[in-house]
Amino acid sequence: MPTEPARSPSLSLTRSRLIAALDVRPRSLGLVVAPAGSGKTTLLAQYAATGRGPVGWLRVVPSDADPARALERVEATLPDAGAGPLVVDDLHLVEGTPGESVLLDRALTLVRTGVRVLVGTRRMPPLILTRHEFSDSVVIDAEQLRFRTWEVERLLRDIYREPLPADDVAALARRLGGWAAGLKLYHLSTRGQPLADRRRAVASLGARSALSRDYLTRTVLAELAPDLRQFLVRTCVFEVLTAERCDGLLDGDAQAALEELERRQAFTVSHDGGRSFAYHEVLRAHLIAALTEELGETAARAWHARAGRLLAAEGAALEAARCFARAQQWSDVHRLLDTAGSDVAVRGLDPWSDLLPTWFIAEDPWLVLADARHRINEGQLAAAVPLLRRAEEMFGSEPARSRCRSLRADVTAWLPDGPHWRGHWSGWLRAATRRHPMVVVGEAERLTGAADVLVRAGALLLAGHAAEAARVLDRPTPSEAGLVGLACRLLRAAVASAGGDPQAPAVAVAVGLDADRAGLPWLARLARAVPALAGAEADLKEAAAVVEECDRLEDRWGALLAAGCAALARSLHGGPEVEEASRLLDRARDVDSGVLAAWVQSLLALAAVRARLPDAEVEVRRAESTARAAGVPGARVLALAAGVPAGPGRAVGLSAVHAAAEQAGLPRPAVTAWVTPERGPAPAAPDTAPLTVRCFGGFRICLDGEPLNWSPLRPRARAVARILAMHAGRAVHRDRLLEALWPDTDPATATRTLHVALSSLRRFLDPHLPAGEGESLLHRDGDAYLLALPPGSWCDVTEFRLALERASRAGASRDPRALDDLRVAVAAYTGELLPEDGPAEWVVAERETLRRQAADAAAQLAEAALGGADADPAVATAARCVEIDPCHDAGWRLLIAAHDRAGNAAAAEHARRRYADVLVSLGLDPAPAETTPPGATVNVDRRIPPPRSPRPDPSRARTSSGPPA
Repeated sequence: MPTEPARSPSLSLTRSRLIAALDVRPRSLGLVVAPAGSGKTTLLAQYAATGRGPVGWLRVVPSDADPARALERVEATLPDAGAGPLVVDDLHLVEGTPGESVLLDRALTLVRTGVRVLVGTRRMPPLILTRHEFSDSVVIDAEQLRFRTWEVERLLRDIYREPLPADDVAALARRLGGWAAGLKLYHLSTRGQPLADRRRAVASLGARSALSRDYLTRTVLAELAPDLRQFLVRTCVFEVLTAERCDGLLDGDAQAALEELERRQAFTVSHDGGRSFAYHEVLRAHLIAALTEELGETAARAWHARAGRLLAAEGAALEAARCFARAQQWSDVHRLLDTAGSDVAVRGLDPWSDLLPTWFIAEDPWLVLADARHRINEGQLAAAVPLLRRAEEMFGSEPARSRCRSLRADVTAWLPDGPHWRGHWSGWLRAATRRHPMVVVGEAERLTGAADVLVRAGALLLAGHAAEAARVLDRPTPSEAGLVGLACRLLRAAVASAGGDPQAPAVAVAVGLDADRAGLPWLARLARAVPALAGAEADLKEAAAVVEECDRLEDRWGALLAAGCAALARSLHGGPEVEEASRLLDRARDVDSGVLAAWVQSLLALAAVRARLPDAEVEVRRAESTARAAGVPGARVLALAAGVPAGPGRAVGLSAVHAAAEQAGLPRPAVTAWVTPERGPAPAAPDTAPLTVRCFGGFRICLDGEPLNWSPLRPRARAVARILAMHAGRAVHRDRLLEALWPDTDPATATRTLHVALSSLRRFLDPHLPAGEGESLLHRDGDAYLLALPPGSWCDVTEFRLALERASRAGASRDPRALDDLRVAVAAYTGELLPEDGPAEWVVAERETLRRQAADAAAQLAEAALGGADADPAVATAARCVEIDPCHDAGWRLLIAAHDRAGNAAAAEHARRRYADVLVSLGLDPAPAETTPPGATVNVDRRIPPPRSPRPDPSRARTSSGPPA
């Protein structure tokens, strides 16, 4: 039977949070169940493309209802020896047939043998619900597939390259309900248009928009019987549908109709076991337009008003008010808001913004208060204050006026030069951001419940006492589901991220999703920035995107905290840059936060010392003085660490730093990372160092030039040694070691095995290596471990990283010092990182990062050498660049240019042919290689782009049907 390749991921945003969710139980069946256009196939393709081996992709067709044919196609599609996942897409096409049962039974059998099986379908198969064997299946549903506001923003900015202002992004996400197909259709209909036209297209996404009408008619409504379609149109007036409400408008069995719509995944969902239902926002907008076309404007308004009277009689005042708004019966809307306005203020303005005219919102105090709440939830505190003052003036009752005054006091306290207000727990936390956070820790004991935990933990972190903050957050507290509970969870994730916990990013993502559902976009944005504390490059980029988003929305606190997460992470790895720290200091001062300003002042001092600025000592003294005045012991430790002198006084300075850090509660690895390395004698060279550690080109540790014999150690202990060596001098958290080496072992057993491996490794290393009297090369700090090399040792990965950091700080690409450091880095890179570990997940990403950095360094050297009198160095370094990274576009162009400069036309032509071969192997047009003119300008940062439509590799995937259109 012929086979064809698996589906390639389309041009869409990578859904990392959903891919991670599918990986929660890799030995269980994975189900992606959602209506048409929700992004099921795209997600399955993205999961399959994450490098889990050859992929078998089976696209179900109606003829697979025959069980024999279905089984035959599955067997033909399976990857060789079960080496990779099997994807079964469009299972709903054989719903209720023997073929469906056969496919699911075979999937279950494969899962039990260790094959990862993923199923995409529009409807949950009844077999899944009735058989206990499927009870541990991982299910991704339409709600999880829904694009959140920040994902819409990233999709438009990074994938479609046509960004929108933040308010328009929020409106687009709200009106389309995060529907993947709707976002794609919006992009196709506005692609290439000016920003003003794209913004108008968002504003026109109302009930009469034809954007998604054809798609819904073809993929959803066409599958329904006429009576169900009529039921949908007539009941779309309800936001929440129940059998009782629908029976009040129509004759017939409404419960049966609603259950059938949900079963068919006709954009109809129930979250309470079938007691109530809801239509998707896009479907409802389409149905409301259809209702008007069917009945006419007048009759349609009367139908909305009839639904409003039913809802009002039921007591659903706010939903009734929105029905009367569609009927344009404004007096009824005013009447209902007077009775239920308090709920409007709590829930915000979003449900009303597309229904009510601006003049109506401006004259109703409850809607003005709701608008203020909306601004607060977006982090736009300054914009909320005048709205709160206006609402207070409009209210006639004293309780409502008092409510506005109290909320205004809470908000004003967070503005620059705002009053010191402690009538709410947020006021206590605000006091901790001004000065002396440890004083607030003691005073906060007057608070109760989860608010006490949040304020005390937040104040402890502001002071720098991370260990005590973690203990406070880990204590049992009363359950709190709102803002306080979400903030506590996010603080836990922040502490865990900074400590290297590999599970922390997933916790932060979960908090962000819950914050988005709770209508707290400012907290959802901050949750996206928190993983940056771990220092991963992708997370640092996401934090930078959050800062930009906050700046556009005028969320000044959000921008400060997101930028602070990134700067703090960089401080542990050679950063931050002086300019970055200076901008961050301006942000802290702008919001009048003395405590955060003290921290950033110390980061600025650290940056100045690392950049070797002439006034670095002045910055250190200023930072220490600022930290003392603000009462921030952690910031003072950072300043002291930055100012540790070289020479005879260094030992005393280090002792003082570590003593202060212990008293302040700062983790030792962080303090060690902050201390500036001593500048004095040149670092040891690999041929003179008594101890050398090499990870590039193969792992080996040599003592006085003689390699150690690792055969007495078990393989897992040797793997632990390699992981610690590639991070020499940096702490590696226990959970990272467990996840890398024992991912499928229960935690207790894995931890015991790790301890055994570490103990044997310590016994092996200490007698062999010159660690000094009473010392050990293998250090433990809490739940983290590090390989601490003694003075005079040499490690190629460490030398490589330090050289690149020095070159980066030098700035100018032709600075002689920077070029010297780039030569050191390229010389240190003697091959890929730990090649003996092959495709092990714990090394692949770091191996690729270092390879790219080495190739970029060689390209920069070649580009600088092209300006010299002799072209031979440029030829050598450009050749080294493409040897390291054969897909380095700039490297090939530089090599061609260098040969041309040397007058070697044959060598230049040979390089052009090799360059063209690389482009062809990637499925790209070889013309750029063949037409590169001599002396062409080269951008050293340029790489060969990935092909738009990757050529399938038959050895990587087998399938018995073509990929979906």
